[in-house]
Amino acid sequence: MKEFWFHIKMYGALLKMTMRSMLQYRADFWMSLVSVVLLNGANIIQLSVISWRFHSLGGWSVGELLVLYGMFMVAWSIFSIFFRKLSKIEEEIVNGVFDIYLLRPVSPFLQLVGGDINHIGLCDTFMGLALVAAGLAKTGVRWDMEHILWFVVFILSGGVIVVCIRFLISCLAFWITKAKALSSLFTQLYLLTQKYPVTIFGKVFRVLVTGIVPVAYLNFYPATYLMGKPDAPPWLCMLSPVVAFVMAGISALVWRQGMRRYDSCGG
Repeated sequence: MKEFWFHIKMYGALLKMTMRSMLQYRADFWMSLVSVVLLNGANIIQLSVISWRFHSLGGWSVGELLVLYGMFMVAWSIFSIFFRKLSKIEEEIVNGVFDIYLLRPVSPFLQLVGGDINHIGLCDTFMGLALVAAGLAKTGVRWDMEHILWFVVFILSGGVIVVCIRFLISCLAFWITKAKALSSLFTQLYLLTQKYPVTIFGKVFRVLVTGIVPVAYLNFYPATYLMGKPDAPPWLCMLSPVVAFVMAGISALVWRQGMRRYDSCGG
């Protein structure tokens, strides 16, 4: 237990140092926030235009699509704020920086995630919550306390899932050094699922994003359950916490194996 609290304290110290270094460049800090707002604003406009033109998309109204997109943004923000550096393991290994983590008396994992915090992700959090609220208002759906609690569980589970997927892809660098192709594939998958219901892409795609790269559990299945949509059975929609737990276990196992496999950049 003492070791656990030591690592938590060190993680907090690393985050504090990272925030101080970022605030040294205040103009860049604010400009990056504005750019994210504009980018997401463009996506929302695109989504609204498509929904206005076709009235609905795969049986989902514009309000329901706003909830779908908003839930993705909030879940994704957990990764983008606190764990973005996990996607840089490949770069750290190639450049020899990863060796430095092994020389310090702190968990290499904590050093990795504590060495970077992405303030831009906060925009995704707040905009995502705003989109969910706007979508609920537009559809007239009201969530009771049970739905709100499930919303929190789904968001946290989705955050864990996306962190684990990115982490697992990055951990492949311990074996193959370069994993950019697989990372690009994942990027294309989440770009398709962030704004649109997976049912419009066919059964093969649905199986892919449900059982192989489970990005559908970031927003589609949770939104289906919370909005009372008939696109999937309730038991399947409520599996997000289970998927997150399994993904976390697999990630921990792969990380340990990768650490044993690692032989430094000059090995």
